[in-house]
Amino acid sequence: MTHNHKQSFFNELASRWDCLPDQPETATVARFVGRCLGDSARRILDVGCGTGILLPYLGRERAPREIVELDLAECMLLENRKKPEARIAAHVCADARRPPFRKASFDRVICFNTLPHLTPIDETLRELLECLCPGGVLSIGHSMGSEQLNEFHSGLGGPVGHDRLPPARILARMLSGMAVEVLCAEDASGWYCVQVRKR
Repeated sequence: MTHNHKQSFFNELASRWDCLPDQPETATVARFVGRCLGDSARRILDVGCGTGILLPYLGRERAPREIVELDLAECMLLENRKKPEARIAAHVCADARRPPFRKASFDRVICFNTLPHLTPIDETLRELLECLCPGGVLSIGHSMGSEQLNEFHSGLGGPVGHDRLPPARILARMLSGMAVEVLCAEDASGWYCVQVRKR
């Protein structure tokens, strides 16, 4: 399935995305964002942001932050901009495989419920790491474990039917060859989190 077909797929779903079943629980989203941020997080890239599920949590802290919402589907970004919290973010419609940012632009890159759609995954990860400044953290999360999610995508079929999330240990091993320090690799039912720090 081409990237254009996948873009069309998500554009078509955008207006009803937030009402679809299998949306992540708020506690899971809050837990993930809490793991991503820290006192040093000032410039954050939310990759595959969709309709803005992370925005309410990214903007909770008092410390001023610059947040960039990145998505390939322009209709997802239109829905994103309708959220009250959208005023705290800039919105960019672009391909995560070729992010339109200068190197070392962010100290946090966050990718939640998105990575399986960003193929080829290894090339996308290299590009996202280029966006990080040294010492910055890339966080990849999902509201399902890899086995659970891959079964779900297989059942859906269509443009996402072959999108797969590698087991956390495999993803961590892939990233370890990209000049990073692996901070965690967790993979269980209802939870997936891999974090690395750029050297």
